Amino acid sequence: MKYLKYNWKLFHKIINYSNAGLIVLIFIFSSISLRSQWEWTKFYSNMKDLRNKNNNLEDYISKTEEYFLNEIELKDDIKNTNPEDLIYLVKTKSHYQNNFLLLGFKEVLKGFKAGEYQSGY
Repeated sequence: MKYLKYNWKLFHKIINYSNAGLIVLIFIFSSISLRSQWEWTKFYSNMKDLRNKNNNLEDYISKTEEYFLNEIELKDDIKNTNPEDLIYLVKTKSHYQNNFLLLGFKEVLKGFKAGEYQSGY
């Protein structure tokens, strides 16, 4: 009887340790699966952004092609210019606008240099 009681305790210890091991394994594998799911979500969102950029690029390329095809069609309507066709304008001098304070300061400096204003005693 004593021997049978000892076997039950040993059996219960083995079951308890195996349950604890299973719980630890469940936590490890769930953390690994959550990590891989997070990486897959990140990869998928990057691929989605890349697809959207690619679609936008295709739209831009098609708009550019359409523009250049229209330019080629309009090429026959455009006349090449000659120097005789151009109108030459005389460039006017731009009016230089002076600052009032800067002009006053320059006038005072000229006065000091010419001796009109005395510095010191």
